[in-house]
Amino acid sequence: MSDLDFTICCTVTFFSKKRRTPPNLNNGKYCPHLVIKGSDQLLGVNFIDGEDVTFDKPIGANALPLYETVDYSALQAGTEFLIMESGNIVGEGIVKEIFQHKPHGRK
Repeated sequence: MSDLDFTICCTVTFFSKKRRTPPNLNNGKYCPHLVIKGSDQLLGVNFIDGEDVTFDKPIGANALPLYETVDYSALQAGTEFLIMESGNIVGEGIVKEIFQHKPHGRK
């Protein structure tokens, strides 16, 4: 998945002891890194929508990949990941589905 034509549908939990305020997942401005558990590769994403964050409670969210030069192929349904901000683990999650977008003009 080197092209960026997919959405990562996931369940995420943000840790109350790691953030002062909950992130806004709906304004398109929250861009942390995901790190697959057991890996050290940073996968930049942009959360585009999700439920309101309640600390320490799993919620549904959707994110888009950010970097064309990064290989996101390890993100598959069932993949567990950490959410990183500036080297700090602020949450965790699991991929529920990878939604592949249809190319424009195709049915």
